[in-house]
Amino acid sequence: MPGLAVHLETHLKDRPFGERWRTGKALGFAACEFVWRGKDMAEAAALRSETGMAVTCMGGTTGGAPGHGRPALVAPQDREQLASDLDAAVAAAHAVDCPFLVMVPGDHVEGWSEAEHHAVVVASLRAVVPQLEAAGVTALLEPLNTRVNHPTCWCDTSTKAFAVVEAVGSRSVRVLYDLYHMKVMGDDLQAVVRAHHPLIGYYHVAGVPGRHEPTGGEVDFRPVLDTIEATGYRGFVGLEYSPSIAPEDSLRLVRGAFPDPAS
Repeated sequence: MPGLAVHLETHLKDRPFGERWRTGKALGFAACEFVWRGKDMAEAAALRSETGMAVTCMGGTTGGAPGHGRPALVAPQDREQLASDLDAAVAAAHAVDCPFLVMVPGDHVEGWSEAEHHAVVVASLRAVVPQLEAAGVTALLEPLNTRVNHPTCWCDTSTKAFAVVEAVGSRSVRVLYDLYHMKVMGDDLQAVVRAHHPLIGYYHVAGVPGRHEPTGGEVDFRPVLDTIEATGYRGFVGLEYSPSIAPEDSLRLVRGAFPDPAS
């Protein structure tokens, strides 16, 4: 079974940054993820060294709509900012030896067809492929569900995301396959993983429904995680969920349900 990465933004989020790392380590986690923007990366590097925890991926590079601080993949006018911000994101990734940067796909643009959305996002990602390849960092395009959490997102299915990654044509762009989001959108999770795992770089998990602990609800994730491992995946699965109980108790519950071989 793949190892699990504690998400420092959704767990323990009201605590100082260093305390989040140390608590995750004390609970037996070997890896974490977080949003790079606004973080002191020298502190993050020191915490990585202190705890020995790997940083599996970092969010925060792109946003949903243009004009809200983060560049949007659906906005051609944001490509200069995308390149500039990606330089900062890559520097952050290098500081903590992080291989992946999450990129949300952006919001639906009124009046655009599906083909137009696809073409613009492909062009935005192709524009930064040289930066990614030179840096040795992979961008993860994350499709988000529009039925519950992100009603304005353009790329809300794995089919759209895989089509974008195939069109970009670089190993430096892959899909972040969030098991929660894509189950909400109706995916047969195991079938999609088996069919498309070469295009997937990383995984997230949360319970369905509710986006809480992946230990109850409609989906037994143990066979799904076994299927992921059977594809040859040796990375981590990020725990991007909102605890329904005290954070430490929540993480202990998940650690007990899914023993982490990397810890």
